[in-house]
This record gives sequence, structure tokens and C-alpha cells, in this order.
Amino acid sequence: MKKTEQPIGKVGTYAYRTEVYSLDFRGRLTIPTLANYLLHAATCHAAERGYGYDDMEARNTAWVLSRMAIEIVDGTRLSEPIRITTWVERVERIFTYRCFEMTTSAGETLGYARSVWAAINKTTRRPASLVDTGLTDYLTERPCPVTLSGKPAAAERSPDAEAVNYTVTYSDLDINGHLNSIKYMEAMLDLFDIETYRARSVARFEIAFLAEGHYGMELALYRTSLGDARYATSICHEGKAICRAEVEFR
Repeated sequence: MKKTEQPIGKVGTYAYRTEVYSLDFRGRLTIPTLANYLLHAATCHAAERGYGYDDMEARNTAWVLSRMAIEIVDGTRLSEPIRITTWVERVERIFTYRCFEMTTSAGETLGYARSVWAAINKTTRRPASLVDTGLTDYLTERPCPVTLSGKPAAAERSPDAEAVNYTVTYSDLDINGHLNSIKYMEAMLDLFDIETYRARSVARFEIAFLAEGHYGMELALYRTSLGDARYATSICHEGKAICRAEVEFR
């Protein structure tokens, strides 16, 4: 993975080449691996503009992913060398919206994503204000067709949803000591059996993070059908959802 050579501006583009060991049994890029690329692109874009991990650490703050929706236009080509372009779409008092476009090296669109981030104070764990941070200097009106739903469905409340138990372990933790965002995604997508993935591909994946997971937490995972190849999933701790997602297959 390497940065595409270009002057620092509002939009950043980054090149990725997926190694064979990162592909699934069909030889395709998985949603969690793609999401990892998106987070890496977001991290690079922020760092180059003074809002990266070290910059936030100096302010005793950290970026936290709140929402993300990914829509795939052509999943069969995501295993090829791809480029991810990212930009800041909106800045609010405590949230900032970041968009992505995934393309081939030749510029053909493979998918889009939209995400919502918050900056939190590392001591209080409360949101930190984004007012007067200078982030608005990087706003651009570049379009992104992906929308975020009002609120993902609560799978845990469905009468046909059965709990799958999950314990947070060492390898699930990120640099902040919390359940890694990608691990949430992996756990939810693992609720579908291999025959589902033999017959279908994920067309859209939207996830909402509601609370932090910690080492040793005993979690319960749920899945329920919403009809038309759409499903709701959730991860709960002591009966309360810490994360919800909706998955649409094609």
C-alpha cells in the first residue's frame, strides 16, 4: 500500500494491491479487508493535513468511527490493484463526514462509501468539539451516492433471532485497547454460512457503532431477515446493543 504522488489538497488518492492471502475462498476481497483499506486511506488523508494519530494524541484526543456504509458496484474486480479516493464532506460540532470512491487503476468505479467520525477526549471519553479545528478548510462538494439510513434495525429484538456467543480476546483489540472496528464487521458477516457466500455477494454493508467493546466482554450476536436479501445484525452486551449493521446481498 502506498500513497499516490500528488500535491496535498482537499482530496487524497491512495493505491492498494491485495495479496492472495487476504482474499476469500472465491478469490475476492472481503468487506472487512476493504474497510481496512478505507480506514487506512482516511488515516493517511488526515495525517497529511495535520489531523492524524500523532496530531490527535498531542491534543489528548482520538478519532472514533461512528458509522460507515459501503456500496459495491463491481465486487469481482476489487481484488485487482485499486485506488481509493477520500475527502471530507461535512463538519459538524462533534461529527465529521468522510466519503470514499473505490476505482480500478484506470479510474473505473468499483464502489463508494460514506462514514461518520467523532473526536473524543482520551481522558473523559466524551466527544471533543470540532469547531475551530480548521477541518472546514478541507471541505469539498465532490458527490458521493451512498446514503446512511436513519437507524439500522435492531436484530436482537426479533423473535426469530438466536444468540451466538462471542468473547472479546487479545487479537480483537485496537491501539486504544477497544474492540477493533474491523472485528465487529468480521463477527457480523460470519453470521452467514459459506453457502450464502457461494451464491451471493455483499452489495451494501452499513454499520453503526453504539458503544465500545473491551477485553473479556461476553457478547451475543444476532441476525434476522428484513426480506429481499437484506438482513439486520447486532452485537449486544448484557442485553444492550453495542453495534448494529444491515447487510444486503446480490
